[in-house]
Amino acid sequence: MDEDGIGALIGLVIILAIVAFVIYCIVMLAGIIASVAGAGGLLWGGGTAIANYGKSFKENMVDSNRATA
Repeated sequence: MDEDGIGALIGLVIILAIVAFVIYCIVMLAGIIASVAGAGGLLWGGGTAIANYGKSFKENMVDSNRATA
């Protein structure tokens, strides 16, 4: 191989490394966004479930005992 062939090969390797790094960063960012969305959904759903359990407890225990007393 001559000088131009080696230079072109090195340039190709550097370009492939840059493309691979950009793809890696995009995948990592997507993973972080998905994790944050999952945690937010868990907190939102958990808070809603706790509120519903509290309302159900009030209806089943407090209100029904008040009606029979």
